[in-house]
Amino acid sequence: MKVLIYGAGIQGSFLAHSLNKGANHVTLLARGKRKDTLIDNGLVLNHSLQRKQTNDQLEVIDTLKAADRYDIIFVTMKYSDFPQVIDSLANNNSPLIVFVGNQLDAAALEKIVQEKSRVKKTILFGFQMTGGTNNSNGTTVLRFGKGKMKIGSIKTRFTVQPLLDQLFKHTNYAWEYEVQMDDWLKSHAVMIMIQNSFDYVYDSSNKTKNPRRLELLAQALKDGNDVLETANIDILPKKQKILFSHPKFTRGLFTIYYGLPISQMVQGDFKEVYHLIDTFMHYSLEKQPVLKALLNQTKEKYEASV
Repeated sequence: MKVLIYGAGIQGSFLAHSLNKGANHVTLLARGKRKDTLIDNGLVLNHSLQRKQTNDQLEVIDTLKAADRYDIIFVTMKYSDFPQVIDSLANNNSPLIVFVGNQLDAAALEKIVQEKSRVKKTILFGFQMTGGTNNSNGTTVLRFGKGKMKIGSIKTRFTVQPLLDQLFKHTNYAWEYEVQMDDWLKSHAVMIMIQNSFDYVYDSSNKTKNPRRLELLAQALKDGNDVLETANIDILPKKQKILFSHPKFTRGLFTIYYGLPISQMVQGDFKEVYHLIDTFMHYSLEKQPVLKALLNQTKEKYEASV
């Protein structure tokens, strides 16, 4: 099966490595230094928990042409970068696109791609359960188990299960259909947005030794739940709703989390978080002063740095 991974960051790189099995022919779209590195050295990944390194030799391109045709395109860009690739995807002939990553307005993204496309496409959304870092030592992947992705539809009918089963059949990777993909994506994006905002604002402090700040994080996460529920969004998975409804328990959990080395092994892009905040601010936050204050403080700090 011909597969294009549009984006060669941490998420796209691990997905490309995972799908480069069996009869799949995987192509990575990368630009600049990342493209040169992939061509010269191959796709080198350090799997931190598994304590191993892998190297895949893949086809690498830097432009998606209109006539290029793939059975499936996975778009593994940041939330802030999706608008930049819409025209390229809309002009291309490939029939199936899966946008992978944080998403707060999937319906709007699907609508604009369909409106600009010359032919109707099947558009799905997914989320890969991995993290990692990029540094001078290369790309390090943080994953538990073999790798997994949730995939679902927003407006498009979900009719591609046989194709996805075939795609992942000979890999060590699993996919899972999510019926309420839009709600799941919103729930996850809001959680990530709040935690990353907290980390960004208080990056110079030892969070585990400052209970008041962890109380702020716990209350902000509860506020995020409340905003989603007010907007008639089901919080998924349900354990997220239960966990963040009890700030004392949440504070205890993050006290443990910030004391573990794993908390330093996940790297984010704050530009993406900033754009998530910008979208989320369309909801009313008048009844959530703690969350509103944290997000405004985060935006001000980021805007002052660029």
